[in-house]
Amino acid sequence: MRLVGIGGSGQSSIAASFRNRTGGLSDGSRYSFNRYYSTDFQDVRVTMLSPVDANFGIIWGFGTGEGGNSYHVEPSLKLGFLATAPVGDNELLSLSVTTVLGGYFREGTCAADYGAIGGVQTVNCRMADSILPPSETLDYLVNQRPSDQVSISLRYQLRF
Repeated sequence: MRLVGIGGSGQSSIAASFRNRTGGLSDGSRYSFNRYYSTDFQDVRVTMLSPVDANFGIIWGFGTGEGGNSYHVEPSLKLGFLATAPVGDNELLSLSVTTVLGGYFREGTCAADYGAIGGVQTVNCRMADSILPPSETLDYLVNQRPSDQVSISLRYQLRF
């Protein structure tokens, strides 16, 4: 068994892009989205390779998941294989295929107080101050699959 990599999933970058934004209140003041999109622990992915023989191995791994007040990244499982074939004396062809199960970024809702006009309503945190009716902001909640949900890599290597 060999460690292939440890790193973030990339899904955390979605929350990071929202974190530095601000929203507006009815009195004209601004508030930070940091409280909604911050976390104490970012999603970490670990990827391993278990060789079956000299030319074939099983790729597997997991992601820890992540959560903030208004979002979460689901834990994930990575499965796949790596196959290699010598093409010549100094040449190697390899094929890697992986899939990630889970790992979706799912944005949550917030409660916004629209005062006498609308009272407290459930909204998309990022769009509470938009011109859309509060209920329509829910149509824009992010629900995104991992960018590497399916990965196929074909590699030719020439050693000299």
